[in-house]
Amino acid sequence: MPAVTVGRVVAGVACWGYFGGMSDSAVSEIHAAASEHDQLDAVRRVFADEGASARVVVGAEVVELPPSLVRLLAAGAGVLGDGDAVALVSEETELSPAEAARLLGVSRQYVDRLVADGVLPVRRLPQSRYRKIPARAVLAHRAAKDAKAAGIDSILEIADEAGLDY
Repeated sequence: MPAVTVGRVVAGVACWGYFGGMSDSAVSEIHAAASEHDQLDAVRRVFADEGASARVVVGAEVVELPPSLVRLLAAGAGVLGDGDAVALVSEETELSPAEAARLLGVSRQYVDRLVADGVLPVRRLPQSRYRKIPARAVLAHRAAKDAKAAGIDSILEIADEAGLDY
């Protein structure tokens, strides 16, 4: 299942902001023109309801969109409407360390450390120094990192509300 890759997970669609320069076939990067923001806001409003459905009419053909695609459109419209780009990555895709670094928002050297420490799996291409990292592992690492940060933020918020010094 492809994952839109902004900092939240919406019904199985993982979203993370901007991925500059990712134009190879493993990652499709989509940007919205400034003139499209009103339309994106309209899409976001229309699909705000969790059970929203949609039909697409192309010529004489009418297609009912499946709920997973409606969620993808809603999440993508939100990200694009916020001025970020959306990167569409199949979880089955393998990424270079540089592509993984861009998805994680870290340096390639840090990804190399994650690979060396066994945090991210890697496959070496035969008779080559090139390495490939499963996109599924990169997305899972990012989700775990985001969940940890959200937990820390929650603890700090509770401490602030309780008037605790830290």
